[in-house]
Amino acid sequence: MNSSETILDLLKKDESGAFRLLFDRYYDNLLLYCYHILNDLEAAEDIVQDCFVYLWNSKRLHSFSGDLDRFIFKMIKNRSFLFLKEYKKRYEIQTSFSLENDIYHYDDTEKGTEEIEILYNTIDKLPGKCRKVFLMACLNDKSYQEIADELGTSINTVKTQMKTALKFLRENLHEELFLTLLLFLTKKV
Repeated sequence: MNSSETILDLLKKDESGAFRLLFDRYYDNLLLYCYHILNDLEAAEDIVQDCFVYLWNSKRLHSFSGDLDRFIFKMIKNRSFLFLKEYKKRYEIQTSFSLENDIYHYDDTEKGTEEIEILYNTIDKLPGKCRKVFLMACLNDKSYQEIADELGTSINTVKTQMKTALKFLRENLHEELFLTLLLFLTKKV
């Protein structure tokens, strides 16, 4: 197994395969470490991968001198704590918003399932182009420009269709369900 000093030396010499050695040596341990902090495997995978992407793009290790183990684990620890801090802030905002507007979180109860069914049925009643634009933006996370390019139309047409869709949904859903839909949409932005 390659030591951290050897890997650093290879990175500084810009040897091919040096970054792969770094990845192979640290990925599993960093993932385990990050998962231990977050207790969320998907978030841990994202953070570890983002750190490797950062290291690759910044070439930070080409001029690094110091303890590689300490540096790379500290980077993961800092990003994990930053993630937890942001998660806590988002949760508090969502909870505050929900309490202020008397919105509750939907679960798999019969009422929650019923309201989700109402939401989908209302979306199905949108005019064809309107529904297509709305679903592309909401379900496929496409930007207005991406939708316009894909449909061969202008971005203003996409904006108009989204405005029409939101107006229709506001008029045809009870306020609580519409506000929950808006909360969902703003969380994705």
